[in-house]
Amino acid sequence: MQAAAAICAAYGLGPVAGIPVAAARGEQGVIWRFGTASGNWAVKQLLFPVAEPDAARDVAFQLAALAAGIPLPEPRLTTAGTVVLPAAQAAWGSAVRVYRWAELADDPPVSAAEMGALLARLHGVLLYDPGPPPADPWFTRPSGQAELAALLAAASQAAESWAPLLGRRLAELIEAERMISQPDPALLLTCHRDLNLENVRRAAGTTGLVVLDWENCGPAEPARELAAVLADLAVDLGLQAASAAHAGYVAAGGPARLTGPADFGMAVAVQGHLLQVYGYRALAPGEPDETRATARRRLHQMLERPVTLQLARRLLDLVSS
Repeated sequence: MQAAAAICAAYGLGPVAGIPVAAARGEQGVIWRFGTASGNWAVKQLLFPVAEPDAARDVAFQLAALAAGIPLPEPRLTTAGTVVLPAAQAAWGSAVRVYRWAELADDPPVSAAEMGALLARLHGVLLYDPGPPPADPWFTRPSGQAELAALLAAASQAAESWAPLLGRRLAELIEAERMISQPDPALLLTCHRDLNLENVRRAAGTTGLVVLDWENCGPAEPARELAAVLADLAVDLGLQAASAAHAGYVAAGGPARLTGPADFGMAVAVQGHLLQVYGYRALAPGEPDETRATARRRLHQMLERPVTLQLARRLLDLVSS
C-alpha cells in the first residue's frame, strides 16, 4: 500500500508489517492500526481539515498531560517535526496524524468516581497558552431558536423518527441555551473538552485508564468542563453516578466548584451543535446508510435525556448538599 509506506516513512515508523486495518471511526477521523518494525501505531485519517498550529497546540497539551502522569496514547511527530501529514504527502485521500497504539478493554467498566478523579488530575495540568485561539463557537455559542426550529421543520417534512422527540423537547432546549455565556478569560485553562465514557477507557491487561481523543482540547473554564462531565454522566448513568464523579473530583483535589446554571453553558452549547450535526447528517441522502443510522441513534439518545435547565438545577443541588 503506497499510502502506508509514505506515512511510515514520514513519521519514521519503519517498514510496514502486514496490511493496515481500519479499527474504529470517530467524529473526527478513521483510526487505522499500522503494524510496523517499531511496533503498532494508530493512524488517524482525518475527516475534516486540521491546521498545523491547532494540532501543535493540542499536542503540547497532550505532552504536558503525559508528563504529569495522565495515561494517553503518545502523539507522534513527523521527522520534520510536524503533527499533521497533508493528504498529498500521505498519498491518501486525506491528511493524517499518528499516535502510539493503545490496547483497550471493556471490562471492568470505568466508574464515575474514576472519571471525577481523572478530571481532577487533568485540571492540575496548568497549561495555558497566553495567546489562545478565540473562543470556539462550538463550546460558547447557542445554536439559537431559529436554527433548532429549522431543523425540526426539515425533520418533520422528512418524517424522521426523531422529529416528534425534537418537537416535544424544543422549548426545553431553547430554555437551556439561556445558560450559555462567554467564558471569563481570567479563568481559562487548557481543558480536554470531550471527556466522557467513550473517550476514557480501560487499558487492556491492567486496571489503568487511557484518555483518548484530545483533538477538541482548548481553553475553557474548569468549572464548565466539570459541569459537562457531570451532566454527561447524569444523562448516561443517572444522578448517583454524577454525585460519585463529583465526590471523586473533590477527593482528588480538583480545583473547580459549580456555582450556578452558567457552569452548564458549555455542555448545552455542545448539545445544540451536535443536534444539528447529527440531524442534518441523518437528513442527507448522500450519506451512507450506516452513517445516517448512527446519527438517528445518537439523536434519539440525546433527545430522550437532554441537558436541560431542570437537570442543571438538580445537579447544582446535588453537589451543594
